[in-house]
Amino acid sequence: MMDVATLEQHLAGFFPGLLGIRFQEATPERVRAGLVVRDDLCTTPGVLHGGAIMAFADTLGAVGTVFNLKPGEGTTTIESKTNFLAAGKGGTTVAGECTRLHRGRRTMVWQTRVTAPDGKLIAVVTQTQAVLEAAPQPVDPIAALGALFAGKPLDEQQRLLATLEHAGAATYRSLAEKTEDPAVRAELERAAEREEENARVLERLLAR
Repeated sequence: MMDVATLEQHLAGFFPGLLGIRFQEATPERVRAGLVVRDDLCTTPGVLHGGAIMAFADTLGAVGTVFNLKPGEGTTTIESKTNFLAAGKGGTTVAGECTRLHRGRRTMVWQTRVTAPDGKLIAVVTQTQAVLEAAPQPVDPIAALGALFAGKPLDEQQRLLATLEHAGAATYRSLAEKTEDPAVRAELERAAEREEENARVLERLLAR
C-alpha cells in the first residue's frame, strides 16, 4: 500500500498539490490530512473558500476509494453534498478526516469532517465515488493461437491446424462471393485452394 509521502509525491503536480494538502494517514477505511488556509484559498480576507473545502474533501474521498480499487480500476466523483457550519480562518491549518460509509462493487460513499485547530466543525462533506471497470486488455491474436496448440500432442496439433486451414478456406470463399472485382475474386479463390491443400496435406499425414 502506498505511504503518505509517496502519495503526496504522486499528487504534487496536480490540483491536490496546488491546494497544498498534506496527508497524515491513508488506508482503505480512513484518510486524514491537513490544509493550510492561505490567502489565495480564501473567498474574503481570512475566510477559507467553500470550494476549497469541497475540493479538499473530494480529494480525501477519492484517495480513500483508490486504496480500495482492484488493479486497473478507476474512480470519479458522481455526487457530493456539503454542509458548511463555520468558517475556516486564514493562517490556520484545517483538518480533514474522511471515513468510508459504504463499499460496493460499483460505488463507494465517504464522509469527510473538516475541523478547525480547536476541534470546531467547519463542514461535513458526503460524496459518492463511482468505481470504473478496468479497460479490457487487447488480445494478441498470435499469442491466442499459440495457446490453442500449447501442450497438445503432435497429432492433435495437426488435426487442429487442418481445421483452421479449412476455416480459412471458407473465409476466403465467403470474401470472394462478396467482391465484384473478377481479379480480386480469382485471387481469393486461389488463396482458398491453398488453404484447402494445406488441410489435405495435414489430413494425409494423420492417416499414415
